[in-house]
Amino acid sequence: MDIGQDLFVRDRKKLLITPAGRLFYREAREIVSRAERLPSLWSKPKSRGILKVGALDVAFLTCLPKHVPQFIMDHPDVELNVLQHSSFVLERMLSEEEIDLAITDGPVENTLLEGSFAFHQSLYLVMPQHIKKITPEIMRSSDIYLFNRDCFYRRCAELWMDQKGYQPRSVLTMESYDLILSCLDVGIGLACMPESVVAQFRTHGRKLNILRMDGIGPTDVYFVWRKHAKNNIIQAFLDYMREN
Repeated sequence: MDIGQDLFVRDRKKLLITPAGRLFYREAREIVSRAERLPSLWSKPKSRGILKVGALDVAFLTCLPKHVPQFIMDHPDVELNVLQHSSFVLERMLSEEEIDLAITDGPVENTLLEGSFAFHQSLYLVMPQHIKKITPEIMRSSDIYLFNRDCFYRRCAELWMDQKGYQPRSVLTMESYDLILSCLDVGIGLACMPESVVAQFRTHGRKLNILRMDGIGPTDVYFVWRKHAKNNIIQAFLDYMREN
């Protein structure tokens, strides 16, 4: 390979290194040293690597805080990165190899992906305290607060309203459960929330007026990965997530 510089000059029977040669030697020595260390990265029996996981907000309320700390302690040579995104963003990131594993809605329908069940997750309509029963009239006079269109739960809520024949006054995008509850607390609007979020607020002493949204198909959460790409690190992470 021609690097465009003379690394040595000949002086009679000697080869003298040039300034460019010294620089080349310094850089090449570092590269060779790194290359020689590569086999040792996996010489130990424990797994080493970088694992990128993407998950729904409900996973950050359930399996992740329960199991990730122990996984990190038991796998110090695995660099774990965990990102929070919505359903359809996670599917895109997984397909485009931006993440290795997703904890998202399932079961998966993408033929490039495969997965397994993680945990059940029901959806609830959350209402102001003064509403005792949801009716078409109440729905017509109310706004409903949902996350953005890249959220699977929004699609489920819209399907539920269509099935019931409910037409809200308007569908407003509001991506904060705390903000949504602030509106409900003063008696305005309706909302859709997954059961893990409902449970978290109730744990903190919030009283929620809820109605289960039935008949909208599966809303469970799955572990999803690219087909044929589940390695030993992904499997180890899954094993921890499935522990009781």
